[in-house]
Amino acid sequence: MKKTIYILAVAFGVWNCSNRTPEKKENKNVVDALQAVSVNEQQQETIINTSQYDSLFINGLSEYKEPITLIENYILIGQDTVYFPEDLQLNKETVFKGTKDLKKFSLSVTRINLTSLNYNFQLSDKDAKTINSKSGKATLDSLFFLGSETDDDETGDEYLSVEYFDNSPDCTFAIRIGEKDDKGKLRAKIKLSCNDHQSKNIDLNDNPTLRTQ
Repeated sequence: MKKTIYILAVAFGVWNCSNRTPEKKENKNVVDALQAVSVNEQQQETIINTSQYDSLFINGLSEYKEPITLIENYILIGQDTVYFPEDLQLNKETVFKGTKDLKKFSLSVTRINLTSLNYNFQLSDKDAKTINSKSGKATLDSLFFLGSETDDDETGDEYLSVEYFDNSPDCTFAIRIGEKDDKGKLRAKIKLSCNDHQSKNIDLNDNPTLRTQ
């Protein structure tokens, strides 16, 4: 993950988390008939190539009150540059695994563009019997550049991470992917919240820090 993200997280995170408020959006054409989200006449998000970004990600940018421009693999926020997380190689499967209380956690993800990844999660018992699973497409949090921290249950350290979401009518699946550990392994945590099947819920504290194999 590019260090620029972490610098901006410190700069923006303290004040913006308490001050950002959703604004009413209106669409208008910009470059080559692509759509941009206009917050008002002074605050505007300009998208150069929408094919690289999920529509959910673009819509979520309206929550940020400063001008934003998306260009290839980076975002211009005022005069600052933030790169999208690219620790996951494009179109290549990355597998995270971990064990807790004799339960085995396995998460495979494949990044399909700058803001989305396909995932397959499986939780099995000591006899390799599947007791929970979830698969689908998750989208990067639109305000990922504000930064977030996740605890490493093995080392006790905190590390910076970005979060991807898959929101469906009955369940929300969240994936946090963060910095590499001292051994060069990427780390991940998952969270599963279901309205009608609460027995399937998995809290961040219920699963170990997953690491690439």
